Amino acid sequence: MSDFTTGGHRMGLLIGIGTSVATWVSVASVMGVPGYLYSSGVAAIIGWVAGWFFGTALIPLVAYKIRRPKTPARTFPEFVHLRFEPFKKNSQLRTLVAALMLVGYFVFTHLQVVGFGIVFSTITGIDYKIAIFAFLIFLLFTSIGGFWSVAVTDTVNTVLIVTGVFLGAAAVLTATGGFQTIYDTLATTTAPTNEGGEALSKGMLLSPVGSFGLGALFSIFISNSLGAAVSPHWVTRMLAPKSVKVAIMQMMLSVFVLIAIFVPLIIIGLGAKTLIPSIPAGQTTDYIMPLVITEYAHPLVGALTLVALCAAAVSTANSMLLHCGTSLYYDIYRNIFPNKKINEDKSRSQLRYCVIGLGVLAVLSAIKPPVLLAMGFTYVYGGFGAAFFFVVYLGLYWKRMNRLGAYANIILGSSAYILAKILGATNPFLVALTISFVGVMIAVLTTKKPPLEAYEPYFETEISHSTKKVISSIREEDHNSTEDLVSVTRENA
Repeated sequence: MSDFTTGGHRMGLLIGIGTSVATWVSVASVMGVPGYLYSSGVAAIIGWVAGWFFGTALIPLVAYKIRRPKTPARTFPEFVHLRFEPFKKNSQLRTLVAALMLVGYFVFTHLQVVGFGIVFSTITGIDYKIAIFAFLIFLLFTSIGGFWSVAVTDTVNTVLIVTGVFLGAAAVLTATGGFQTIYDTLATTTAPTNEGGEALSKGMLLSPVGSFGLGALFSIFISNSLGAAVSPHWVTRMLAPKSVKVAIMQMMLSVFVLIAIFVPLIIIGLGAKTLIPSIPAGQTTDYIMPLVITEYAHPLVGALTLVALCAAAVSTANSMLLHCGTSLYYDIYRNIFPNKKINEDKSRSQLRYCVIGLGVLAVLSAIKPPVLLAMGFTYVYGGFGAAFFFVVYLGLYWKRMNRLGAYANIILGSSAYILAKILGATNPFLVALTISFVGVMIAVLTTKKPPLEAYEPYFETEISHSTKKVISSIREEDHNSTEDLVSVTRENA
């Protein structure tokens, strides 16, 4: 199970960089961001690109602690279980976290399928509603093998993405006549985003806030940065490297590869406004990337760029599906029925069935008209950040953080975020973060300290025998796990 979910905690630096970059670069990046650059100008760089890069800079702080234990957790909900409810064989907190992850990552997978369908339809001419089913072919290859299948495929996809977007940017620069032409267009154009739509104000595409407004743009930046940094898939990615050093280095070095991807994406998104002043009515800006590439790039260059878009969709979707499957099977089903005896082979088979079933559901859900990809990611990142920010950072860096504080963060944060979104708050993430912080402080400071076994692995190099027993019991690595748990609970009492 450890091998299937986190590669047995033995991933090297090269594969780590490859899977980190490919997971980071989704259709929200390669299609959603150029779409927003096309419609809103340079403001999209601040909201999305800068936000995601700032979030990436925070991930090593998580990596330093989360990978420190000699026996790391297999999944994010298992980390929450070990850190906040170590003496519970059946952790309600773990189930709650897994349920939120299941919903969030299903939405992520849905968005990847939408992006894949747009690109595959553009390449083949097949109707979008039929094209999305081709995604299932890639699902079989990339998800059934578990983490290693995903990670190695991601590394290949990273090479395809870098090559494709670089060639695409070169084609756009050649077709537009260079940077000066692009700048002049952005400074003077009033062409509406869609044909027949409302004209843009002159110079709006060069404004730092674009069409968003300062408050809305700051909200997007915060959601993408603080939300992405604590998203469960990044925490889980930091559990896979073979050491703390590798975990930290893989994110630091990934930034250089990401720069090589996002500079071309910015050129493509802004340059597209020169080549295609307005897109056809009825099409969202998510279509601008395939439109400009198929029309203005050499067929070979266009093919490689469109392959890069498919690679981005598949590489992120397979990771998200793996999280969906493990959340449903390992962290919900197995957690609710902890005493049900299932061998390793049967567990992996059942987990694969969950992944395949969720993949089919994601494709069926994508039959509806596509949504704006980048904004969909922002909503989910904001929800994850509101629910898990203090669970992760205070859980890893403050011994006093306890289970009631974790419940307060998850329940108050997620509820406040949803309510703030419904009420139209300018910055729902900041509202939710403030409310949950107050709740966490009250819960933690008015209740008893957590037991040593809850925080010791993240603060001490050598852990006590009782902590080892608790970890072994939760991970079901011991035939006498139930008896050990009872024994340790009595010792702790």
